[in-house]
Amino acid sequence: MALKPKKFKNKYHLSDTILTRAFDNDGAETFRGSGTDYSEKDDSIIYIANVPLKRVVSLKAFIETAKYNIAKTVELSEEQDKNSKVFTTLDGDLDIDVTINIPAHSTNEARNNLAKIEELQRLISPNSGYIDPTSNATLFVDKGLGVIPPVFRVWFKNIICSGKPYSTYSTPPMMEFSSIMKHGFPCVIDSVVYEPDLSAGFLELGNFLYPKVIKLTLKLTMETSQVNIRELPIEGFTPIGNYSPFDNKYFPFAVRWSDRKDSGMEMLNDPTTRKVVENTSFFMALEGTKTKRWVTFKPFLESFTREHGTNVTYANSKERVGKLIASDQSVTFKNLSYKFKLSIPAADLGEAQVNCAKIQFLMRMFYRPPQPLDTQEIGSLHSASKRERGKREYISLSNRRIKVYSPSFVEKAGSSVKHDNLTFDFMYKNAVPMFLNSLSVDIDFEAGFFEDGGHLYPKAMSIDLDFIYDSNDLIKTYTLEGSTYRMQAKPPDLGPAHLFPFNRRTVKLG
Repeated sequence: MALKPKKFKNKYHLSDTILTRAFDNDGAETFRGSGTDYSEKDDSIIYIANVPLKRVVSLKAFIETAKYNIAKTVELSEEQDKNSKVFTTLDGDLDIDVTINIPAHSTNEARNNLAKIEELQRLISPNSGYIDPTSNATLFVDKGLGVIPPVFRVWFKNIICSGKPYSTYSTPPMMEFSSIMKHGFPCVIDSVVYEPDLSAGFLELGNFLYPKVIKLTLKLTMETSQVNIRELPIEGFTPIGNYSPFDNKYFPFAVRWSDRKDSGMEMLNDPTTRKVVENTSFFMALEGTKTKRWVTFKPFLESFTREHGTNVTYANSKERVGKLIASDQSVTFKNLSYKFKLSIPAADLGEAQVNCAKIQFLMRMFYRPPQPLDTQEIGSLHSASKRERGKREYISLSNRRIKVYSPSFVEKAGSSVKHDNLTFDFMYKNAVPMFLNSLSVDIDFEAGFFEDGGHLYPKAMSIDLDFIYDSNDLIKTYTLEGSTYRMQAKPPDLGPAHLFPFNRRTVKLG
């Protein structure tokens, strides 16, 4: 169970497992002896620290799943003509879904595992006060502020962390509470789900059953009320594409990546020409930033869907089967969305590190830019300006787009069908500008990790992306003039209407 660090000189130990058998006066066994599982010599430990109480629960990191859910509040409102929508990004959220398997190699450890679950349940409960050692009062109650919020720091190497790089990850007897505070992910834990593995069975002692394996499910929701404002795990790129001054820069994997003037990240690319060696790619870039922010992924597609819908208003009718379209309402644009899931494998350590750095970039491309603070940032929270061909153009920061390009999957109508020269400029020019509505990153723990200097780099991950296009100006239908069909016109910069969404000449019916 958890220990108060001050009792152990600010150091924290796992539960002892090297113990001898114990008997009562009647000779009945009350404690079953055990040997060591060598966890005290290992560094694969996940630490869960309650900040106000300074109590820590440590678990051997048999992690089954860790999924980063990156979310933001979005307002999607209709324009007056109802054939386009206004996409507005507000605040952002982030949580990590974690599932941990907790095995026991002995009855002692099984009993201790239950003690740890009990401790976690206590630590997430609201606390209305604590002992004040500087006064004679037995209880110091939070004056006028209600309960003390049970905020946590959770740390497991560079997989669940604050984004601050570290040089060493201590073995359990050397871990200090201050290190967990510095490197742990700041969060609240709103529930602890305890599930004994019934198929694994139980150990029995004193007419009580102890699970051999426990499955523990936690949702770690990022909470920053007790975090230094300039040490936040993550913020969006600024209006001109720089890191926010509040951002640790390297969440979630603590992979250092230089902030070059042209700071995109590619795989198998020539850094001098920005030419992609592979002739296929999934390319995503922030639109209209001075510092280019972009990533490319190999197209290991697990799923891909495109949805185009319309709104139809029906009249109220109770007299016949079927629907009646309201005669005074028009059929209007509903949505055009792309959803795809990419698998991101790594062949070696270097590729795994780059994949982690790409995820770090993509997360910062997802969020709304923070309020600009220094003179180098242009504009305000709501808009930034840039000069283009002698005129000043304003770019909204509350609905910043991402340019998306992938040959044969997502590309602007009329772009080149030759895909053997995929430079940054080519892909950016022929990409479709969309809003990234949702993003999640899932680590494949079964595939394992590359390890380097106490850091773990996943051999495989997957990302789910949901993009929204906000207007009806890409997909056009026909007009009938006498006996002649014509394609409806659309803005010239969007390319020929008949070539979207496949950008190929196809048979037109009619």
